[in-house]
Amino acid sequence: MSEIAADSQNIRTGVLGGSFDPVHNGHLSIVDAAMGELALDKLILIPTKVSPFKIGRKVAPDNDRIEMIRLAVSGRQGCEVSDIEIRNDGVSYTIFTLNSLAETGMYGKIYFLMGTDTFLQLESWYRGEELLEKYAFALAPRPGFARYEFEEKLEYYREKYGTEVTVLNNEMLPISSTEIRERLAAGFPVTGLVPDEVERYIIEKGLYGKK
Repeated sequence: MSEIAADSQNIRTGVLGGSFDPVHNGHLSIVDAAMGELALDKLILIPTKVSPFKIGRKVAPDNDRIEMIRLAVSGRQGCEVSDIEIRNDGVSYTIFTLNSLAETGMYGKIYFLMGTDTFLQLESWYRGEELLEKYAFALAPRPGFARYEFEEKLEYYREKYGTEVTVLNNEMLPISSTEIRERLAAGFPVTGLVPDEVERYIIEKGLYGKK
């Protein structure tokens, strides 16, 4: 084993995927909790090209979503944005993305970060059983879900697949990208819902405005 490969085995990498249409402060609360509580060396935010759950829904241009993420995590050491799914014209399946990252040998132990709603459905994802068997997960509780809901599922995953799951103590902010897009389309400000730099970018580019 090379020295580089040996060193990479000690790396802890978090992966947070999504449409990020746009990225908002709720996403950043997950980023901050995961970096600290999982002692991550890296955290990669990966915007989807075509989400399997949102096929047919139009999103903001890829380059704009990438730039908004870059602005949002600027100054957060260890955070970066990847276009690995943007470069693929097909549906963005998580198993392909994580396998591609793992095969590079550069990211060590990978933790996939997700909210309560997606966590509860994880087994039904494309090759969900493989995901649960191969990777570790960090669950970021979201408003609107009772704790017993994800605790029961968490124990089920652990017993059936041996899945490692860490429950984060993230700030549960009641923010959604849908709400932000609707506010912008109606001409309302989104101050406090997205980072200031992202709000300025949205205004300058005229994203999500009235059509």
